Amino acid sequence: MTRPGSTRAGRAGRSRKGEELMVPRAEFASYYGRPVIKAPSWSARDIAGYFFLGGLAGAGSVLAAGAQLTGRPALATGMKVSSLAAVSLSAAALIHDLGRPSRFANMLRVLKPTSPMSIGSWLLSGYGPAAGAAALSAVTGRLPRAGAAATATAAVLGPAVATYT
Repeated sequence: MTRPGSTRAGRAGRSRKGEELMVPRAEFASYYGRPVIKAPSWSARDIAGYFFLGGLAGAGSVLAAGAQLTGRPALATGMKVSSLAAVSLSAAALIHDLGRPSRFANMLRVLKPTSPMSIGSWLLSGYGPAAGAAALSAVTGRLPRAGAAATATAAVLGPAVATYT
């Protein structure tokens, strides 16, 4: 019940200075004085580069296949070469973040559908050689059928690589 002449708005607008806290301020400490959350071991620059360059590479392969199908060989060659460069730099950023190349190879021992890192490693392992073969065939002009198959493979895996990264 409110007193005559007082309003709820008047009471809500009062300053809270001088009031005591009912609950003490929380202090975040853990057992033995260790931090509550472990600091991340990954480098933000490596992971950002891996994500960005992988997405660029995957999208570039789809565009390269479209350019090849519509009769634009110069554009297709440029997209294939840029996709190869982007996926190479993306893989280098991932391996640098992992610390040593053997860790990347260890992730290829088992295919775990529930592990994003496992799926990503397998995607890069399938997509990278296909993008490389497509770019090599486009630049040298040799093995056009194998180059077309590699371009198709890279175009099929490209969206998965782009969306994963």
